Amino acid sequence: MRLASIGPYPPYRGGIAQFTSRLAAVLEKRARVLKAGYSRLYPKVLFPGSSQLEPGAVRPPASVTDIDSCNPLAWPGTRRAISSWRPDRIVIQWWHPFFAPSIHFSLPRRTEFPRAAICHNVLPHENFPLGKALAGRFLRSCRLLIVHGGRDELLARAAAPSARVLRLFHPIYDQYLPGAPTREESRARLGFSGSESVVLFFGLVRPYKGLEDLAEAVAGMAPEVRLLVAGECYAGQASLRERLSSADLAGRCTWIDRFVPDREVGLLFRAADLVALPYRQATQSGVAQIALAFGKPLVLTRTGGLADLVDEGRTGFLADPCSPEDLRRAIGRAMELARDPGAEGRILEFSRRFSWEAYADSLLEALG
Repeated sequence: MRLASIGPYPPYRGGIAQFTSRLAAVLEKRARVLKAGYSRLYPKVLFPGSSQLEPGAVRPPASVTDIDSCNPLAWPGTRRAISSWRPDRIVIQWWHPFFAPSIHFSLPRRTEFPRAAICHNVLPHENFPLGKALAGRFLRSCRLLIVHGGRDELLARAAAPSARVLRLFHPIYDQYLPGAPTREESRARLGFSGSESVVLFFGLVRPYKGLEDLAEAVAGMAPEVRLLVAGECYAGQASLRERLSSADLAGRCTWIDRFVPDREVGLLFRAADLVALPYRQATQSGVAQIALAFGKPLVLTRTGGLADLVDEGRTGFLADPCSPEDLRRAIGRAMELARDPGAEGRILEFSRRFSWEAYADSLLEALG
């Protein structure tokens, strides 16, 4: 089978670029793959972060098959280049309706080569002008829609009734394990003692992720409970800093307010006792899949497909979204779990069900 794999690739940063690259590498063992990336992702007006590239990276020269999201003059050439490769199927990473026009005009017609979309978000977390209409038009152009959670499954079926919708799991991110320091080394470098309980919040800080709720939860816990936040803030930085430095959290919160490069990920997860993702809404989470790879207990909220990532009581605990009190209870129980000598082994065993190989096999079977 000849597959065209469309999506962002490193050195673009972020979970979707990691996902596109990891999946393409596994698919290349099973099929011929054309990797078509983006020569340009977001225009600066739509990107609040410091950079769209990994730290120190230089964007490579654009390939004729790469999509320029902002330049309509480039779209016909990309369409011709991909058409000339004659793919049997086109697999597209989908997460934001901004990209719908460039995908529509840069890819061959759906009647030429059948399309499948891997939907990281069927609809975006924040409102976007004409977002629902743009997403619906794109999704209806696909024969197959892959989703990673129950809410997105319902949204996909409503948006594209004639498409086949297949719900798969988000695979594990285990690429950060090689070379990761020990727990003791990590804590020494980050300034934590061996007796402190460290709760890690990892990833871009955005309103829907509920960091404020986590801060309230930790503020009501014992002084030896420390909060480690690692990720660049996209909104509300001033109010968050004020809360994290207030009297009931003074000296108990460390915030690495920048994008965390791959080489530092292992340091943070090794230092943590548990990982908390207090999302107010979500579809799935690549961060949870990093935690599973490191054998860390998870505290997740009951939203989207997050509950599927926890065997409650054995690998982590669930809390109600927007509830600091429930988060505090779940974190306390997860700390007890982290002290169980057998917990890491159970979590690692649980994580094996989320392999990239199984994901690729299910995808290829669905593609036919």
